[in-house]
Amino acid sequence: MKGMFRAALLASASLMSVQAYAGGFINSSQSTVGNGMAYAGAAAPGSSSAATLFMNPATMTSFRGFTIDSNYTFGLPSSKATGSFSAAGAGINALLPGQGSYGMNYFVPATYLVYQINDRLWAGLSINSTYGNSTKAENLWRGSLLAATTKLRAITATPSLAYKLNDMWSFGIGLQIQYISARQTTAFPAGLGLPSPGAGIISSDGWGIGATAGVTFTPRKGTQIGLGWRSLIEQNVEGETRFGPAVSTNSKGTLNLPNRVNLSIRQTVTERLDILGSIEWQNWGRIGNARLNNPANAALSSLPFGYSDGWFFSLGAEYRATQALTLRAGIGYEISPVKDSVRRMSLPDSDRLWLSTGFTYDVNERFSLNASYSYLHFQKAPITQVLVPGITFTGESKQNAHLLSIGLTSRWGAAPKKEDPLVRKF
Repeated sequence: MKGMFRAALLASASLMSVQAYAGGFINSSQSTVGNGMAYAGAAAPGSSSAATLFMNPATMTSFRGFTIDSNYTFGLPSSKATGSFSAAGAGINALLPGQGSYGMNYFVPATYLVYQINDRLWAGLSINSTYGNSTKAENLWRGSLLAATTKLRAITATPSLAYKLNDMWSFGIGLQIQYISARQTTAFPAGLGLPSPGAGIISSDGWGIGATAGVTFTPRKGTQIGLGWRSLIEQNVEGETRFGPAVSTNSKGTLNLPNRVNLSIRQTVTERLDILGSIEWQNWGRIGNARLNNPANAALSSLPFGYSDGWFFSLGAEYRATQALTLRAGIGYEISPVKDSVRRMSLPDSDRLWLSTGFTYDVNERFSLNASYSYLHFQKAPITQVLVPGITFTGESKQNAHLLSIGLTSRWGAAPKKEDPLVRKF
């Protein structure tokens, strides 16, 4: 029973057991304008939205005066899975249905402030939920024995500075200050021979520090290139865990969050049309195996992930239909770091296609209203996971998601001249 008990914990009590809509458990919902182009050009200068600060602090030099950018994204996922246990788990198959739903609707805000100190120096602040999402089994089924309720949030404040060297080059740096909280529990119904009342992380949290940096380059009029980096963060998390009837208030875990590098370009084709593109690398390969020290059973348990690095490619366009209205569209493809060999029911991530559209309406010189929509289509995700020695779950997850986002950009300070654009592009 003790070995079965430990295996049940390893199968279900992962700190990173969350459902997110970017590779791994990165939260991609950081910008209303970006969501309208599948995040094409996310690190390039020239946007009307200060959300480019998230991937590249050097883009702040595109803004005048004081800019406030607020973004609110609503995620509407559809997440279903089917599967069954091997012959040794025939009793579980007979007792529980073979299909379940586990997605949860969510709301994510993101806020950006940019202040122009002088003609060379800018200061900024971004506040984001950078990682995490939640899953909860909507019904008791076979797969819910592997992961029932999960929640992870990483809230990151990033104060930043940018320096404009000349009309071609700008540089930026920032400090990531991150708070993380996690919860994941699995309850086992009676009659299955599994420990009661269950196992998992009741509550946990921790703090971490990282960096961000970027550069923008304008080699000629109409071409703007940005390179942005968000550093890895070493998270040390402490909290309360359950291991059957035993509860520990002194459990500790480690969480290695990845580096991210984004290369973006904005190319003006005509006076009205810009084409944008991005390539992003996510260093998930460093995650390795997390460790959970649970004094409740005096064991140091290794939680295997074995993720590969993730990649994201996107292409988008902005079209200034009128002086007040800008239209957007984009397409993206994301290569998930979660491969078939390491996929778990708690995070059934897979490669996905992004289809996006959106608009900005300039109410006046001070205020712009942003809105966007993205549809995410995931590849089918096979899952093979051991519940306890001798009992293996084999199944498949199917997902899609709708991301709806609204935002407001406001500009303060000296009013821009009538003949100048609100954001300098060249």
